[in-house]
Amino acid sequence: MHIRRWARAALFLLVAFAGGMAGSWITTPDAPQAGLIDGGKGRIAGTFGVGGVTLRDGSLWQYRPDKEKWMPLDESFALEGQGTTIFPLPVRVNQVRHMETFGFLVTEDDQCWLYNIDEHRWESVGTPP
Repeated sequence: MHIRRWARAALFLLVAFAGGMAGSWITTPDAPQAGLIDGGKGRIAGTFGVGGVTLRDGSLWQYRPDKEKWMPLDESFALEGQGTTIFPLPVRVNQVRHMETFGFLVTEDDQCWLYNIDEHRWESVGTPP
């Protein structure tokens, strides 16, 4: 069961990465820049993957070149048939030291969190030995 869950999670992360990579190869003259996100959500606090941003309110946004617009990450995954509830993050944004993908983050105090795609929730996985 664990192998299947990890395989599903790995596939999900691969799809997210591939989508981000595709977005980096497709450009349109009128595409908004990352710093121009509006809508009263706050300012950009960090980035993840290719085309993903974390706003100061902890929400995660993804630029979708196929739709030529920004959308919340959960909505972006819904377009791919994946149900997620990534938001809210498990910690405050100012506690996030590093988030390379949407589903794994490291805090300023070295705690690691992994998004469990089967359970649709964040899980603390502690620190490496």
